[in-house]
Amino acid sequence: MRKSLLTLCFLAFSQALSAQVGPSVTYEKFIQAAPPLTQAGVLKTDASLRAGRWSIGCECLDRDMAVFDAYKPYVGQLGVGRARIQSGWAKTEKEKGKYDFAWLDAIVDGLLEQNVQPWMCLCYGNPLYGDGNTLGNAIPSELGPWKKYVQAVVEHFKGRVKCYEIWNEPNISVNVGHPERYVKLLKATSPVIRKADPDARIAAFALASLDYAFLDKALKSLNPGCFDIVTLHKYFENPDEGDYDFKYLTERIHTFDPSVKVVMGESGCPSELGWAHALKYQEWTEYSQAKVILRRMACDFALGQPSSIFTIVDLVYPDFRQSFGLLCTSLQGKVIYKKPSFYAVRNMVNLLPDAVEPVEVTFTSSLSEPLKVTGLVKEGRPIGALLYLSGDKPSSELDWRQARITVEGLKLENPVLVEPITGRIFSLDRYHYSPNSPTRTYSLPVWDSPVFLLERGEAAASPVRDSWEEEW
Repeated sequence: MRKSLLTLCFLAFSQALSAQVGPSVTYEKFIQAAPPLTQAGVLKTDASLRAGRWSIGCECLDRDMAVFDAYKPYVGQLGVGRARIQSGWAKTEKEKGKYDFAWLDAIVDGLLEQNVQPWMCLCYGNPLYGDGNTLGNAIPSELGPWKKYVQAVVEHFKGRVKCYEIWNEPNISVNVGHPERYVKLLKATSPVIRKADPDARIAAFALASLDYAFLDKALKSLNPGCFDIVTLHKYFENPDEGDYDFKYLTERIHTFDPSVKVVMGESGCPSELGWAHALKYQEWTEYSQAKVILRRMACDFALGQPSSIFTIVDLVYPDFRQSFGLLCTSLQGKVIYKKPSFYAVRNMVNLLPDAVEPVEVTFTSSLSEPLKVTGLVKEGRPIGALLYLSGDKPSSELDWRQARITVEGLKLENPVLVEPITGRIFSLDRYHYSPNSPTRTYSLPVWDSPVFLLERGEAAASPVRDSWEEEW
């Protein structure tokens, strides 16, 4: 009786959650937490923008942890140029030698319909051949069936998928300390992809962390030309602390092969406390989630590397609901509402399209705590800077700090301040900067999340809204 009662309560809760549709209370509070400035408008986002440096995670569909059709319309709204997906050997080959790609076709074609380019991670085994098919399972030792499967995938998606990543996080669980297993897999898989689609690019490693020993031992057994991209997954409480790993990785990889591109393949943040997976046992909220994601995007932009945000929706594992999504979803996969992080990513992508490039700048600040400033250049001319307090883990507080900042060489004629979580644009008057000063010192509100100091013409604006209901 007790078990039945608990089951009924669980089902009732699930149905109630599925029926709930409405705004994000957290987003409403972000809107209310305005800096002491006059709002001039709201960032106008481009629905057709497809920024190639940005990717969104559409992973775990191979294990039915999300429903693609439920969130498909939201992918294109973000403005990203790419989406990371997983191939699902066990879901495709349920009978030996027979491949059913219908489920994967729907995902690939659904992304392409929105001009979002899928890049596919070939990962996880197949129980037909005695292998596990989820995160952390052993890399297959018998690679004959695997190579046939990879060949079938690449031939089937030739022209539609242009980049394949070989395995996912091979340096965790039972594979820890065994780089030779991954080297064997990489050496076997890369030629199959090259032959089936000579134009396809190959991404390698997808390391769960920068395992120096694993990486170095693997590279000593490989030759240049085996792969075109190296991906790394980084989850840090303070996203800025991950920069050192990416700088080291880039230096090490370019020593091996200068033509290889380093990509942040997976990073994000939960929106609630969880007991499993990355950043567990931390009291995350939708406030801190949005800040963490924006700061990681800012870091990747400053490093000049492409970046993929994990993930677009909350994922339902067999024993765990993972809250990394930009979209809050029910246990049945229905989209309930857009979290603040959804708007944050969309606005960040629009503020940092492919035409905008990072540049190092020299600056001074009146604040004692660390401030990160990255200059922004478009077509060779300075257009502004992005800046934020970078010393600590992003908080759930909505407090602003006033700072006097001088950025060498940044002489904006008509600057505005843009807050990318809400997309609000704020006017700056002569109290906030002196147009006649040769140094252009700016008096600005800042917090532990990126803000943009931009020339007004670089921030396309819509009028100030009386209501935010259209965002829901």
